[in-house]
Amino acid sequence: MAICAALDASGVVIQQATIPLNSCTGFVLLDKADYVQNGLVQGLLTIPAGADFQALWMSGFVTPMAVGLVAYCVGKIVSVFDH
Repeated sequence: MAICAALDASGVVIQQATIPLNSCTGFVLLDKADYVQNGLVQGLLTIPAGADFQALWMSGFVTPMAVGLVAYCVGKIVSVFDH
């Protein structure tokens, strides 16, 4: 269960149980279940960063090209020993 928390003057975290989460101006502390659920939802709904999208796009392009190039080279080497 998530709780609202704040820091006092000495830097100690104090729980603010009377403040609802949608009105919390400090920090929201999540337990493991809330953290996993929030991370999953955020991961599914957010648009990936430009670098992540570029890496995914390039791996989808480079992987088949590299496999095809290796297969072509292996085929040429095999054809040399085949004759």
